[in-house]
Amino acid sequence: RMAYMLSKGISQSSILALTFTNKAAREMEERVKKLTGKKLTNLTVSTFHAFGVKILRDCIDKLGYKDNFSIYDQADQMDLIKQVLREQRIATDDVDLYGLVNTFSAVKTGRMGWSDETKEYKPIYESYLEHLRVYNAVDFDDLIILPIEIFTRFPDILTAYQERYRYIMVDEFQD
Repeated sequence: RMAYMLSKGISQSSILALTFTNKAAREMEERVKKLTGKKLTNLTVSTFHAFGVKILRDCIDKLGYKDNFSIYDQADQMDLIKQVLREQRIATDDVDLYGLVNTFSAVKTGRMGWSDETKEYKPIYESYLEHLRVYNAVDFDDLIILPIEIFTRFPDILTAYQERYRYIMVDEFQD
């Protein structure tokens, strides 16, 4: 589809193609380049998370972060949660850290709310979020959540992205 659009004169800089994995993004980009025989340096083929990083690199200062923010992977998240637990005088051996990371992710992304079973972890979650801010860091979920927040709070930024990317394609949208 992208190759067809390009053959019809649509500017490569106005096309955004999103997928879930780096491998799929590379394959899509390679296929389009092979079909068109062009380098396509202004075509944006990306994962959702990498595109989120691009938006944050451009605009995260609007949310009070510095431009040189860090991205915490799961190991970094667990280390930060351990730090929070120590500060709150909770033994880390008594907590399923992996489960806590998953709970925090589900709450942050709106897949679940605090329930009777999880509400005891809310103070840990709130402190975790505060620490991320203090450390000028975001986690993997923030790569999706924070661009949405930017677009919601700053309609002019949303408009600029909408004007740039007139054609958006999502690979495996049903997933």
